[in-house]
Amino acid sequence: MSNDLRSLRRDWSLFTALTFLFSFGFAIYMGVFQNFLRDVQHAGPLQLGSLESIREVPGFLTAVMTGTLVALAESRVAGLGLLIAGIGVGATGRMPEFQSLVGITVFWSIGFHLYASMAPVITLTLAKGQEGGRHLGRMGAVASLATVAGLSTAWLAKWLVPSLPYDTYFLVAGGCIFASGLLCMALGSHSASGEPRARLILRREYGLFYLLTFLEGCRRQIFSIFASFALILVYRVPLAHMLTLQLVNAVLIAITAPHIGKLVDRKGERGPLTFYSIGLIVVFLGYATQRTVGALYALFLLDNVLFSFGVGFTTYLNRIVRKGELTPCVAMGTTMNHIAAVTVPFGGAWLWERFHNYQVPFWIGVAIATVSLFATRWLPHGANTTQADYGTSTTTRPEPVVAPAT
Repeated sequence: MSNDLRSLRRDWSLFTALTFLFSFGFAIYMGVFQNFLRDVQHAGPLQLGSLESIREVPGFLTAVMTGTLVALAESRVAGLGLLIAGIGVGATGRMPEFQSLVGITVFWSIGFHLYASMAPVITLTLAKGQEGGRHLGRMGAVASLATVAGLSTAWLAKWLVPSLPYDTYFLVAGGCIFASGLLCMALGSHSASGEPRARLILRREYGLFYLLTFLEGCRRQIFSIFASFALILVYRVPLAHMLTLQLVNAVLIAITAPHIGKLVDRKGERGPLTFYSIGLIVVFLGYATQRTVGALYALFLLDNVLFSFGVGFTTYLNRIVRKGELTPCVAMGTTMNHIAAVTVPFGGAWLWERFHNYQVPFWIGVAIATVSLFATRWLPHGANTTQADYGTSTTTRPEPVVAPAT
């Protein structure tokens, strides 16, 4: 075995391990956080919406943050983000008041969004242009298996020690995320694209990608925040039941994510993302009309399985991206995604309280999913059969709307 192949395998092993560790810790955090808000902070819908909107501000600024770190390799940016996220998540349970909780949440969110914008780029770079959808799906499955393990650990801890303080959960979660950052810092040269990176990219030719990621941000915020909080606040679902629900969800994703990634590679993005949008319409309609807890559980699981189709956004970008522009384009896509993330949580929470009806935000979700359905019809037919390195397209295209900053 050549040294180059051996080092590539080492990088894949490290990246797989850090993905597992991060997802394990973040699963514990997310599994208990909204119950922590209800039980310790005594927060209502408007406080939750405000917190989520403020938390997503670093995501809105992702393109700017990654641009200022352009001299660092992708793995170093991601590692720095994980270290910041680990410290912030670990300190969450020590925040005595809601204002201090907002501050520490913004702090760890900065790190999280640095990592989140780099992770798919590192995956595609390690893939060396071969079956990107499959590798993205495989890493999604690793993350889901870690989520299963994390939620199982939290559920077991809650069952064995019912009085275990929330602070313990957050310390364990933060420690795992911090450890994943150390592993990320140890990644070698195969995890870096090796291409000069522009600081900021905004091109007309990437407009459809930006639109789709913006709409995905709206969808993600509406469902991920209000679906679970409706179960907790309106239907009084206890922590143990929420952990069980998320555990089942993670198992389903671990099973389906690799197959969805392969499907995107084989069929292209248009068909799978069209199916995704139709599925979202069904899910949002269900939450907007159903009041049976069992039905809401089923819709919750369905939405999270459908989320795996989101790999199609990244593979579509890779299909059209210019050489050396993958990282800044993914970062700009994250920024577009978070334009919605900054506004939707507060707006949805205001509508919930204004009309005293948690179902109102989900009617907006129906409209957004419908727009997404029409937008996916602009995607190209068929799979991308080229095997060029990711982010190395040399096709001549129109000049940028805004030239890369120098």
